Amino acid sequence: MPFENVNTYIRLKESGQEEEFHRKYEKAVKEVPKYFHKEYPNLSEREVTEKEKIRDLSPIDGKEIATFQSATEVNIANALKVLKQNYKTWYNLGYVARARLILDCADRLNDEKYNFAAILAYENGKNRYEAMGDVDEAIDFMRYYALNLLENQGFNRFTGKAYANEETVSMMKPYGVFAVIAPFNFFSITVGMTVAPLVVGNAVILKPSSDIPLSSYLFVKLLRDNGVPSTAIAYAAGSGSKVGSILTESDEISGIVFTGSRETGMQIFHSATRKEPKVVITEMGGKDVIIVTDKADLNKAVEGVTRAAYGYGGQKCSACSLVYVQEGIYEKFMERLAERTKAIKPSDPRERDSFLPPVVNKSAFDKYRKLCKTLPGEGRVVCGASEVDGEGFYVNPTIISDLKPDSFVLTDELFLPILGVVKFKTLKDAVDEVNRSQYGLTGGIFTEDRKEIEYYFHNAEVGVIYANRASGGSTGAMVGSQPFVGWKMSGNTGKGTGSFYYLQQFLREQSQTIAH
Repeated sequence: MPFENVNTYIRLKESGQEEEFHRKYEKAVKEVPKYFHKEYPNLSEREVTEKEKIRDLSPIDGKEIATFQSATEVNIANALKVLKQNYKTWYNLGYVARARLILDCADRLNDEKYNFAAILAYENGKNRYEAMGDVDEAIDFMRYYALNLLENQGFNRFTGKAYANEETVSMMKPYGVFAVIAPFNFFSITVGMTVAPLVVGNAVILKPSSDIPLSSYLFVKLLRDNGVPSTAIAYAAGSGSKVGSILTESDEISGIVFTGSRETGMQIFHSATRKEPKVVITEMGGKDVIIVTDKADLNKAVEGVTRAAYGYGGQKCSACSLVYVQEGIYEKFMERLAERTKAIKPSDPRERDSFLPPVVNKSAFDKYRKLCKTLPGEGRVVCGASEVDGEGFYVNPTIISDLKPDSFVLTDELFLPILGVVKFKTLKDAVDEVNRSQYGLTGGIFTEDRKEIEYYFHNAEVGVIYANRASGGSTGAMVGSQPFVGWKMSGNTGKGTGSFYYLQQFLREQSQTIAH
């Protein structure tokens, strides 16, 4: 079967069934509380009850959704022992059987997608459109990786003959056990990071973000309920500082897949490889820039920057946190950007018209409040820099311009709805500034001049770049269309998720020769 993106909302809207989308989503919002106010164990072959608990709190109102048992060192050791002893049994099913199982699981997730999208509204605060898009992308990852494995016949190849009486084959085999340390902002990243090493024959232990433990738990349970052996997939809730560290330093782990901050990613990289070589795949965020030249369509540019900067509250590694504006249109662009931004009102993500949801947790909320006190010293606050009264972790979208040359707004990944604005003279100046950044994840340009686009595409040292994308000037990569890859401090492999190069990172080559 050919790969095709799910695109639930877009397909229903284009076919005149938008109300069906809203009806099913709102029904799910009312039904998913059946999963709430329970205590969930870790999922491993040798389950034990743990005393330490994690509270899953909703950013909507700060109230508890559910409780999870935090995995201990003993619990993790038992799980890893089982996984390591049994991963070859999972591999020996063959790539066709494994791929078919994952495709079946993708179908089951598709059946449950409204429930998962509704849970994400409660867990990490995504509005219905972004939440459904997130679950759709999770399904896309599952199908794309399974089909990619089938299309490449397990990545096994007959090679040339060294001698006339020999036959040689290159076999790609799993490493063993991969630890997946996942972020809060994309359920799809959790799913993609888990499925990729799993489908090629490794066993996986997932440490979910403590902000989306329920959706992650239900995903692992879905895999196990639909044929993936419990000896091949485990779930271990807990903090990154505790559970993440245990996994990173374990001798039973063959590889680690991580998405998160640069600091944590580098710490994991060094810690994991301290004793011996291991596969470490890290995606470590970005400081993403959109360039707006004086040849831009301002309607496209304002919309594309706004959506990229404030979609999901800027809590995306692909979010636009800086916009470089050419001096000839600077005043006109700023006027329109400020007007568009001031019209955005934070709201409950369960509401139909919600665009800007609450930030994910109290820590993010407190960080925003602290930054609000320091931003006036960094430049001119155009709008925002204030929280919203009431329950939940709601904050206002913020623009800051006239930044000091040494401002942290220019260099630090803030992961909040805060946008810095910089004036530039020439396109070369803007691209040179982009290339000086320690990050290189996503970016974009708005210009109607094809030569300017070509210059940007040829010279920007960034992994994912767009031109004139009003739906999101630096955001919105689609599985199978835009491989999502970070350069420089944004990633360590140069291979993107949702790409035809991704799966082979979880396999090691073995050359097999028979002489006749």
